[in-house]
Amino acid sequence: MEQKIAVLSDSHGNSTALQAAIDDATAQGASEFWTLGDIAFGGATSEECLQLLDQVNLTQVLMGNWESDFNQEMTQPNWDLSDPTNVYFTVLVKYENEHLSAKHRQQLVHLPMSGRKQVGDLLFSLSHNLPGQNHGHSLYPTQPQANFDQLALDSAIDVAIYAHIHSPLWRYSDQGQIILNPGAVGRPWNTRAKLLQNRAASYLLLTVNDTGLAKVDFRRAAYDLNIELQKGRDRGFPYVDLEQKQLLTGHSSTHNTALLAEINAKRGYDKLAAKYLNELKEQTRAAQ
Repeated sequence: MEQKIAVLSDSHGNSTALQAAIDDATAQGASEFWTLGDIAFGGATSEECLQLLDQVNLTQVLMGNWESDFNQEMTQPNWDLSDPTNVYFTVLVKYENEHLSAKHRQQLVHLPMSGRKQVGDLLFSLSHNLPGQNHGHSLYPTQPQANFDQLALDSAIDVAIYAHIHSPLWRYSDQGQIILNPGAVGRPWNTRAKLLQNRAASYLLLTVNDTGLAKVDFRRAAYDLNIELQKGRDRGFPYVDLEQKQLLTGHSSTHNTALLAEINAKRGYDKLAAKYLNELKEQTRAAQ
């Protein structure tokens, strides 16, 4: 028995990168796909990403922090628009709500934050970050060993796989379990500038056979970033210039409040966000 499983995460609404990763995994013989969250949101083509996953043998889907925040915004919006980051996120939520199909909006509400998969004799635990917490920085590569041990507290677990940090990783728990991270399909990250230059989609290909975990392949799938950026322009994605910076350099502007304040004021996003929140409020009131 041999089985190849592709582990994908953090495409962040970049369907061109996700297509490249899926094509590469399929060419390598992957027969099963697991996704660990943040497949949607951040980029212009979340709906297309979810459509791509509908076409493969997807046996595990988890909820990332961006999906959680989208669901939260749809039910309990953040009205503090004095923070430029909140304006940014509200405008993105508006864009996604207008472009996601009803089927996929509903699907995102019910995703779990963790899962387990038995493959042969091996038990895999899967999470976006910690099993019960998909936000936070406690599992960045330089964090203490005790943080990573939380991924594999159950001694029955053989391999713990998580996402969120956008950087490929292989290490071990104190109990000897393997801990893996596939990196990010759409937004690969590294703290070293030279290593950040590779903007290809990052994912993990596992080969399991009768001997156990026979191969762990950290794969990179190149794609044309300009194709994805053009999709954003064609669809009227509101922060396409910031997405261009993200895709080309790896550096995010999500928490650059000065830059976001300037863009929001220049393009009227403050007013757009306020109007949208009022519309959500009226929709909620009408539904009651």
